[in-house]
Amino acid sequence: MRYLVLLLAISAVVYGGSKVRNCGSSATVNVNGIKITGCDKNPRNCIFKKGQNANMSLPFTSSTQIQAVHAKVSGHLGPLTVPFSLPQPNACINSGLVCPLQADQPNVYVASLPVKRIYPSVRVIVQWELLDEHDNKLVCIKFPVQLQN
Repeated sequence: MRYLVLLLAISAVVYGGSKVRNCGSSATVNVNGIKITGCDKNPRNCIFKKGQNANMSLPFTSSTQIQAVHAKVSGHLGPLTVPFSLPQPNACINSGLVCPLQADQPNVYVASLPVKRIYPSVRVIVQWELLDEHDNKLVCIKFPVQLQN
């Protein structure tokens, strides 16, 4: 238990300033242009309400042509990683992207993540990835989220 509390305290310090962090994107990500539900009012965490959707708009530019893109989302709570299922993991369908993505052209990925009522009311670090056709990280961002009723 102490280990978990220590990890949560450390993550609060690491994510103290800007909430969204790049975690190894090969594309250029406009971090300041990212819009995420519940991230504008709380200085430390994004607030996701259970039973509602969390929406995101993510601008990025790839330096190479990309044939296909799929999204992967997970939550990190201390040493635990829990995958979240997206209604549409194929980022080329109903997400604002037109595949293949052209090199050096700006793109905006939009998505909606259902926040299920069965999720516990905890603070997690969400990792959202867009992977190319070879499963390479095109985009990877992390941000702190507080799940609330």
